[in-house]
Amino acid sequence: MPAEDTGHTGDAPGHRITLLGPQRDPVLDEVMQSLGLAGARVATITAGWRDREHDDTLLVEQLSGHCVNLGLWQRMQQIWEHDPELERADRHRRQVLTEMQELYVIGLQHAVEACTRIRAHEPRDERVHRMAVEDVLGVMRGLDERHVSRVAELHEEFYATYEPHHRDAVVQGRFEVGRLVGDCDAVVIAGGHVGVLLGTLHMFNLAPALAHAVPDPADPRGVHARVDRPVVAWGAGAMALTERVLLFYDDSVVAPGVAEVLMDGLGLTRGLIALPSAADRLDLKDHDRMQTLTHRCRPRVALPLDHGDRVTLTADGRVPDGTRVFGPDGTTMRYAAPTPPASATSAGHATGASALPGEEGA
Repeated sequence: MPAEDTGHTGDAPGHRITLLGPQRDPVLDEVMQSLGLAGARVATITAGWRDREHDDTLLVEQLSGHCVNLGLWQRMQQIWEHDPELERADRHRRQVLTEMQELYVIGLQHAVEACTRIRAHEPRDERVHRMAVEDVLGVMRGLDERHVSRVAELHEEFYATYEPHHRDAVVQGRFEVGRLVGDCDAVVIAGGHVGVLLGTLHMFNLAPALAHAVPDPADPRGVHARVDRPVVAWGAGAMALTERVLLFYDDSVVAPGVAEVLMDGLGLTRGLIALPSAADRLDLKDHDRMQTLTHRCRPRVALPLDHGDRVTLTADGRVPDGTRVFGPDGTTMRYAAPTPPASATSAGHATGASALPGEEGA
């Protein structure tokens, strides 16, 4: 999935990403005012709402009408109409992704069941019991990593084979979207269906439209993303901005009740996994279950985004100290950034790479 050069050469250290709790009772207007963005021109993304994308009256009111909806879902439908070959290929890709997700979850469910039984076992030797738990947690992490890797390979194969970035309808759409974003002072991304949202964000190559890469020897990729204008997001919008999207709903009657990795996100944040409405979706009193979830998130921080939450990340996209997070034991705690080892800044990672972490370029 090739990345595109946005031509960005400057830096914007003052711009941040702000993640919010659910906006059923919206406070976006207050947030924008507190960020000094009252009256600012805002690009909104509501593609996660799919065919309700433009039912955004309340959102427009919250932004006092100073906004333009990028209409990514509708633009995607227009691309499918103009390019049926690409539509068929994308539909096939989504069918394969669905089957991959189903098979991955089947394996995951067996691992979760094993973990539950091992934890319930009355240990005769604590050390042996602990090792057995660690082993099955390792199996779950291995399943997560392989699934994400295979999903990424499928996306790369699609973009390499069909080259949407060279097709007229996509090129035109990306140009129009990029121009709209460029004319705005900030970007707001709402929730909805995270898979649909991510699909449109990738198709219109939003990662380099929202941020640029900054050389960073301390990051394994050698770069980190720095947003070019303030970005405010919640729900699926918050999940899509992160490095990895985790689906979770402990008591769902339609979902498997097992937290499952979906795919990598845009990677505009670092070291966190967003958990919107965590208090509603997770059994926070089940410490074993919560501990398993936070273990699978490692080395990233599990960040709950509940009603009233508002987290403005650091300029380099990290969780600031003092933020409420889920700690290693699955309970909530205040985040404190680990002290980097002395060798971290001299590890010799590559610098100067042009691709953003997690953007559609492989």
